[in-house]
Amino acid sequence: MGPPSCPFCSFSNSNPYFLAQHVETLHPEDGEPSFVSRHFLEEEAGCKEATAVQGAPSQPYIECECGEAIVASDFEDHAQLHSAEAADSAADMAEIVGGPALPTQLRSTDREAGSIEPTVSISMAINSPGVHQFASSSNPRQPSQAVDHGSQHAAMDPLALLLAANASGKKRDIAKHRNAKRLGEAELGPYAHEDQMPAWLQRQLERGAKVTIVNQISHEGQLVRMERVANETTGVLSVLAQLCEQDHLLAKVYLCHPGVQHVFKMAKEGGFCGYRNIQMMISYVQAARSQGHELFPGRLPSVLDLQELIESAWDRGINTTGKVETGGIRGTRKYIGTPEAQTLLTSLSIGCEASALNDTDHRPVHEQVYDYVEQYFIDSITTPATKVCKTSSAPIYFQHQGHSLTIVGLEIRKSGNRNLLVFDPSFKPSPGIQRLLGAKFRAAAPEKLLKAYRRGDRYLGKHSSFELLRLCDRRSVGAGWEDV
Repeated sequence: MGPPSCPFCSFSNSNPYFLAQHVETLHPEDGEPSFVSRHFLEEEAGCKEATAVQGAPSQPYIECECGEAIVASDFEDHAQLHSAEAADSAADMAEIVGGPALPTQLRSTDREAGSIEPTVSISMAINSPGVHQFASSSNPRQPSQAVDHGSQHAAMDPLALLLAANASGKKRDIAKHRNAKRLGEAELGPYAHEDQMPAWLQRQLERGAKVTIVNQISHEGQLVRMERVANETTGVLSVLAQLCEQDHLLAKVYLCHPGVQHVFKMAKEGGFCGYRNIQMMISYVQAARSQGHELFPGRLPSVLDLQELIESAWDRGINTTGKVETGGIRGTRKYIGTPEAQTLLTSLSIGCEASALNDTDHRPVHEQVYDYVEQYFIDSITTPATKVCKTSSAPIYFQHQGHSLTIVGLEIRKSGNRNLLVFDPSFKPSPGIQRLLGAKFRAAAPEKLLKAYRRGDRYLGKHSSFELLRLCDRRSVGAGWEDV
């Protein structure tokens, strides 16, 4: 017997909460969802009455039990992805045939990431005055094009020095941006008018995710001690490569650098997807030792670190309209997007290039996205004859209304249909995927384990515009696929 299904359509889900949310949202008795309100979070501490001058959301937000606020049209997909997140039965049909032994846990600590000193502290950079500003745009949230500031960095101590230097420096007056308007919930999410996130969430972000110390066998056969952060998973791309190779319905697959970590949200943290995707981009910079890697010798910067870096960049004159549009993001749950990711990378002199794609009369926007991503990977491959093309390319920051993801690959089916392969920060790797990390295996049903990473026509077709941000430096001098 299958999972319970909706009495009004074909939707089904084993979680009664998601099924009830689906019925209430898409099939309400009186035409209005009983528990959906786009202001449902404004009563929380620190949130003030809405005074947006722009953009009330065209759809309500729904609070998922995972803590994230989801645009109503995306909730059904979100619920199904939670089911894929829990998938484990397919892994039982995956026979492990080789690879290193699973790491042996030495010590599990009750302390959180923020309370354990990293081996090497995270260093940040302070740019010299006169950094190049973004090009203006008629779309207030559309990223600028091709910004590359070279590879010169001024390596400094941790975040305190960065903030101290900014406090003593000359700040750009943002009041002159008379055409910039304060954005609303449509762009910044249900917390668009929040002055301060709840104290419990601030403390959770300060502590960080749980850290475990493990023993692991290196590729050289040596026993090494490694830190594992609970919301960061390394090695997923190696598993995806094997699954794609074993999926007989696929004709061609492109994958990015294998060192990209899948970073996902902590419990109940809400919509910090933009920050988690920036962390995934930085995990590539670290693993590939590409432009800017010397700025991140330790752990990934936290959400709060990233907020400070973005605010610091605005204060130094980089894309200062972002400060006007958001009203500031420090200590809040306001959504960030491509402009803020680009602002941060630019402030650290990490070259990046942004693109905005929209529906046209000649080509749907999701087809344009597939074309963009496919060409991006084709430009970097050296062995095009293989079915699974393993590249050293960076992942791509990918934004649509209400959510962002990290593109780690693209697959072309024998039918000609294409799917993006993504790391979604809203979902952690399933138990089935985690069991296969670091192993060689044969899967009887690879498509079941791949489902959580695929975004195709059904998902992308709901949106009329997308933004993509890619890194300019595509050199990789760090460990790559040959070391996997």
